[in-house]
Amino acid sequence: MNNNDAPRVLVIDDNAGLRTSLASVLETAGYSVRTGADGQQGVAIAREFKPAVVVCDMHMPHGSGSSVLSTLRQEESFILTQFVLMTGDVDGTPQRVGMNFGADDYLAKPFTMQEFLHCVNARLQRSLLHKKAQHRALAHFRETISHNLPHEVFTPLTGILGFTEVLKDEIGSVTPQEAGAMVAEIHISAERLYRTLKNYLRILDVLNDKSAASMTGEQTPAAAVGAVVLAATKSVTVRYDRAKDFSLDCAEIAVPFPASDLSTIVIELVDNACKYSTKGTPVVLRLQSTSGQIEFSVTDRGRGMTPEQIAQIGAFRQFDRNKYEQQGLGLGLTLTQHLVERHGGQFHLASSAGTGTTVTATWPQPIT
Repeated sequence: MNNNDAPRVLVIDDNAGLRTSLASVLETAGYSVRTGADGQQGVAIAREFKPAVVVCDMHMPHGSGSSVLSTLRQEESFILTQFVLMTGDVDGTPQRVGMNFGADDYLAKPFTMQEFLHCVNARLQRSLLHKKAQHRALAHFRETISHNLPHEVFTPLTGILGFTEVLKDEIGSVTPQEAGAMVAEIHISAERLYRTLKNYLRILDVLNDKSAASMTGEQTPAAAVGAVVLAATKSVTVRYDRAKDFSLDCAEIAVPFPASDLSTIVIELVDNACKYSTKGTPVVLRLQSTSGQIEFSVTDRGRGMTPEQIAQIGAFRQFDRNKYEQQGLGLGLTLTQHLVERHGGQFHLASSAGTGTTVTATWPQPIT
């Protein structure tokens, strides 16, 4: 069945009889279905067919289910695609391991056709919800930009213009120390303006799904990861004068995306920790490998967030703005979340008011 308006499902399994049965059930339910006999064929069909849901066996010739998942997750076209892994080796591939590969759901063989159809229906609904959420985020971004961007651009710009006017008019009367202080303030305002505009353009690019530069399959090698994380952390802690507050526990493991995106993720999470915690309180960064996953986390001991605030994280959202000084458009966590998910990862924020926040990003570990 190839009705262009019907939801698309790709079934990949080396058992011809099972492929036929699953395709028949899906077609009867109104889905447009394609099938593949092995991992290599499945990847090729997926790139052409662009399914909303991929149901894939774990153990096949010419590419396992985990390799199919890993390959497609690196491509921009499959950011919102739902993946279901199937296996008859329940003991050898427990559910948690299957999910750690980055799958959205898991089916242990044997299963009934009713269970199969229920699983696919649920995955399709989740895919539709993700698309709606993304469209709403983009709509919210466009609606609020006219209100937020002028304030966040003109505030640092006013500082730059104000101090340069003073220097221009009173260059002969201010002391070198006063001039140095003004130049420092100009530099801070310029950095703030630069970061605001850079994040604005980046989040717009990500929300529109038009940037393929970071989806090339390029990795950050294990030998380079530590230097990237350290440099990104230092670039923020120097600005906040908080280098002594930070500790870094970084394992030598390859990261499945470019160093530029890793640097952005680290910078935004470290900046968030600095803004939401007080100078002198500890912040811990960890990069480790566990249970087939790469995990990067930043933990602070700051004021934290309430469950309501966590649930409402989004572009341009800033909490307690009248109570706390906040700089920027509030794009940091939103940008980070989208970058993490673009590379097949998951983003999690745990926080409680008054005790601190831990932001964690996890990705399936590349198969070597």
